[in-house]
Amino acid sequence: MPSVALLPSATERFLHEIAEELRTLRDDRLFRELTVLEGVDGARVRIGGRELVSWCSNDYLGLAAHPALAEAAARAASEWGVGARASRLLAGTSGWHARLETELAAWFGVEAAIVFSSGYLANLGALGSLVSSRDTVVIDRLAHASLVDAVRSTRATLRVFRHNDPGHAAELLSRASAVGRRFLVTEGVFSMGGDAAPLAALADVADRTNALIYLDDAHGAFVAGATGRGSPEAAGVAQERFLYMGALGKALGCQGGFIVGPEVLIHYLRNRARPFIYSTALAVPVAAAAVQALTVLSQEPQRRDVLRERVTRLRDRLAALPGRVEGSSLRASHILPVMLGETARAVAVASRLRERGCWAPAIRPPTVPEGTARLRLSMTALHSEADIDALGEALEDALSG
Repeated sequence: MPSVALLPSATERFLHEIAEELRTLRDDRLFRELTVLEGVDGARVRIGGRELVSWCSNDYLGLAAHPALAEAAARAASEWGVGARASRLLAGTSGWHARLETELAAWFGVEAAIVFSSGYLANLGALGSLVSSRDTVVIDRLAHASLVDAVRSTRATLRVFRHNDPGHAAELLSRASAVGRRFLVTEGVFSMGGDAAPLAALADVADRTNALIYLDDAHGAFVAGATGRGSPEAAGVAQERFLYMGALGKALGCQGGFIVGPEVLIHYLRNRARPFIYSTALAVPVAAAAVQALTVLSQEPQRRDVLRERVTRLRDRLAALPGRVEGSSLRASHILPVMLGETARAVAVASRLRERGCWAPAIRPPTVPEGTARLRLSMTALHSEADIDALGEALEDALSG
């Protein structure tokens, strides 16, 4: 009896197709792999048995390994266990979660707060419940992927305005349908460019066009502003002008995201935000550590001063580079990109830096637009002046190679 050739199954065809996609990513130098850290000590990491200075951490104020946070987390784990066991609406909320939300509200001078398990979920939960398909949303071209995904999930009319261009935002909002609400969505400090949104001008646009502003301040909260109250404080704009989102996993050294604002808004999110309702809560030890982090920041405001001093030193070092890379950031943000353009060049420069003991992975599409590959130098209060000088020397060599 002749043999019958079996057709490949749907699963086999699917695996072959995605393998081809991965091959293309490798060919284009866009394939990503996890880097395993064998240890972390301040601004230093150990990879493959070798110590490197990390320039890619979002632990801006150096709190992630603070002994007081570790002790608070350990005590909470001993008393409450590790996991939160269920969603807070289903199985109750711990005292640490309640205290964290109370203290976040007090920090930002508003009535209430709600905590999510990540910043991504905070954006998805807030925008996903506040925006409807009848609404119009105008969003900055360089806004974080979580903001874009959140808005798309609502099926609202989505329009993109030129980066940090209030005039273009106003133009798009003025054309919006009279049906439904209008939202303007932006970041406070942009995660890949380090530049700040022109919040005062955007607030004026929102007033003129009857729009609500949703502000993702994940990279500005606790760092920006004279007292660390974020980008609105830095811009001299009242907090209540914004639907405000911040992160616990960056300057606060923990994990999670949050929304702060009027009590009625927070009650609404507790009843409508699906990532809050249907997700297991933030781990109790993390909530306890975040409470302790707020205490540390209140007691040690000089951490922000140290960070700003380090930023100034690195900014000056970048400016002094011979034939400075076009588009390198000379602003005072704690995120300083070195724009390299093509992906291959960014990968090559990152590799040369790593050989010199500096870990600054290349940022490539689709994280950033085509032709804008870069190094994203992330400054922390843990970096020493010697670290900065060594990076400057390594960069000079890497860019000339």
